[in-house]
Amino acid sequence: MDISESFYTASLSELKQGYVYHGESDSYYCLVCGEQFEEGIIYSIDNRLMEAHKAVAKHIGSAHGSVLHYLLELDKKATGLTDLQKQLISAFASGSSDADIVKQTGSGSASTIRNHRFALKEKAKQAKLFLAIMELMDGGLAQGAKFVPVHRTAPLVDERFAITHDEYKALLNKYLPQGLAGPLTGLPRKEKRKAALLRHIATSFKKGRKYKEAEVNELLKRFMEEDYVTLRRYLVDYGFLDRESDGSVYWLSL
Repeated sequence: MDISESFYTASLSELKQGYVYHGESDSYYCLVCGEQFEEGIIYSIDNRLMEAHKAVAKHIGSAHGSVLHYLLELDKKATGLTDLQKQLISAFASGSSDADIVKQTGSGSASTIRNHRFALKEKAKQAKLFLAIMELMDGGLAQGAKFVPVHRTAPLVDERFAITHDEYKALLNKYLPQGLAGPLTGLPRKEKRKAALLRHIATSFKKGRKYKEAEVNELLKRFMEEDYVTLRRYLVDYGFLDRESDGSVYWLSL
């Protein structure tokens, strides 16, 4: 299951709870890290036994603090929120009074804080209407004309990732004529094409698993026997893989 895609296609209620249910696997998935909780299995979380739907909710609190905390940690490109707005939202959510927030931020007045809160509420109204408009627009588009979701860990979201499902499929067919398992005919110079191919190559890695450098190299040699080091570097640069500072261990960061 592509957890990055699920993150951006999740409903508002699913985003707020931090997990989604996937019917095909009869499982719940954490939208933060992708951990799977399958129905019918009893899980032990913090020394307590619980069913899947309770376990995934407990996991979010234990492993990630809270959904709000995670969302506020996202880049401004994703949320559109300034650092001050994030700080204020966190304070509002904790139940702090306007006077207390003035002390915490060290500036403004209680009236200023109330104005900020009002502005945020207006922003929420606009966002709700905009979301409805965009969903109505998407409803008129063919599936192939819709954009491939951008992975959450992209260092910079720009035109490199503006690719439709039809374009993505065509690129894979062009650069992987022998099949999706490789090899590549070459690595394109155009950033948009490169990003699309790297997205596909990243699916060779399993979420939650740690890979030694030698294991990463072997996987990438299937796509480029001679230039796997370049592929490895690009996967990190484009935010598909993360690694230890010494490069000894890698993992899928989607």
